[in-house]
Amino acid sequence: MGKNEQGSASLEFIVATVALLVPLVALSVTTSDIASATFAATAASRQGVRAFTRSESVAQGSGHISAITQLAMEDHGLTGVDWNMDIDCSARSCRQRGSTVRVTVSIEVPLRFVPALPGITTAPTVTVSRSATARVSITSVTE
Repeated sequence: MGKNEQGSASLEFIVATVALLVPLVALSVTTSDIASATFAATAASRQGVRAFTRSESVAQGSGHISAITQLAMEDHGLTGVDWNMDIDCSARSCRQRGSTVRVTVSIEVPLRFVPALPGITTAPTVTVSRSATARVSITSVTE
């Protein structure tokens, strides 16, 4: 074997590993963040609509949804992430017996490893939105 045929396989392995591993880790973390937001939005909408339909008033029900959403966000490690809720009712009053209530929870997931483009002031995000529907009990008191 001549002197010109000596390679540096360890150096090539390290360079190739870093070049492939760093994007793979970034993709895994981003996917995990989106999955956590999906689970949190699903839990918040399902439990929130149940609490809303069993509450005494619309204001109390909205407060329950906010508390449940905040708890779901913390449980899934999403502190400091923006979220929004929307309550849609099939009747004039959300507390009317037999009416249908739909709660939608939307979470803005920041993409940590996606760089912002020049001239754009907002960080890149993905919106995860989940909805749940429930009927107000026919035995509940209307407002």
